[in-house]
Amino acid sequence: MKRIFYTTACILALAQWCPAQASRQQDAITIGKLRFGINDQELLIEKSKEKEQLLLHDLTRLNQQLRTHQQKIKTLKEKIATQQQLLKAREQEMISLMQQNESLRNSLVKRLKAYYLTGQNGFFSIAFSGKTLPEMLLSQDAFAYLVTYDQDLFNEYRASIAEIKRGTEAKILEKSMLEKFLADADAENQTLQQTVAEKDALLAQVQAQKGLYKLALKEMRKAERELEASLQGGQQGDRSDQQGRFLDNKGLLPPPLWGKVVRGFHQSGDNGDTTFANGLSIQTPAASEVFAIFGGTVLFAGPMRGYGKMIIIDHHQQYYSVSARLGQVSVQVGDRVEQGQVLGATEEKSFRPGGEFYFEIRRDAVAENPLHWLRPDSLEQSK
Repeated sequence: MKRIFYTTACILALAQWCPAQASRQQDAITIGKLRFGINDQELLIEKSKEKEQLLLHDLTRLNQQLRTHQQKIKTLKEKIATQQQLLKAREQEMISLMQQNESLRNSLVKRLKAYYLTGQNGFFSIAFSGKTLPEMLLSQDAFAYLVTYDQDLFNEYRASIAEIKRGTEAKILEKSMLEKFLADADAENQTLQQTVAEKDALLAQVQAQKGLYKLALKEMRKAERELEASLQGGQQGDRSDQQGRFLDNKGLLPPPLWGKVVRGFHQSGDNGDTTFANGLSIQTPAASEVFAIFGGTVLFAGPMRGYGKMIIIDHHQQYYSVSARLGQVSVQVGDRVEQGQVLGATEEKSFRPGGEFYFEIRRDAVAENPLHWLRPDSLEQSK
């Protein structure tokens, strides 16, 4: 972030430093640097947009996951509530059975006591009873049957209570598992919420950066327009006698664009290739505009084998400038161009190895070092 403001501040300060009466070469150099910075800002804005889109995509996915987890949590809570109601019902059923069992047990105890007493006092009961012996035997059998029936019923209640206990234990286990699932879902939901919060914060930061990049770009373009207006104003009185003065401007010409020289004059490539040794290979942002370094006439504009799209300008007195490896050409053969006029733009992937902008200056067929013609420090040099 500091680097962005430092670069922007330096460029804007340089633009403001140039006095109104500064030469158009200095203006052209400053415009080149501004355009280099503009391309840099545009690239940063595009990267910010890409980050923003990725974050928005992630947030959409995470929010969908959050909705799914929240629905899962809601379903688990409903199941736990249902289990709780079932447990309460089982508990009430258990209490009811235990009450019935207790009542039956008391009744059975009374009958057993009575039966026992009957057995203990059987002689007196028979001697002093008004019933006949068959009637007394029948009553005794009925009493024994009732005791046996109560005992069977008591066993049945005990079996029912055991079954309810087993069912209750199963429900408790199921509820415990649901509660564990709920705890896991809650933990995952909290993690997702934290991730969403972090993504939201990062998105806000990226959007703020993008806004700052756009603000810097706006200021740089404003400075560019002001310098262009100054440059055009200074050119009005010079165009009439510009022809024939190319030689007089040696060491004062503006660069065709702003960039970094990665291969100098008469330097061969890494593999010994000398194809582009008669000029400068300049690394510059993709799709950077290329400008005329001096007025002249377009002799060639189009593709050239081994050089890509190329423009050759006749600056008179047998001086020519060659701009190659272009991605776009904006002039035609025969066009009259002025200093600072846009000739085209570099390739869309200018930073790739071997894709640098290429520039030559020739007198007749002899190549000369372009750095001797351009204003000192108008291009960044490789260290």
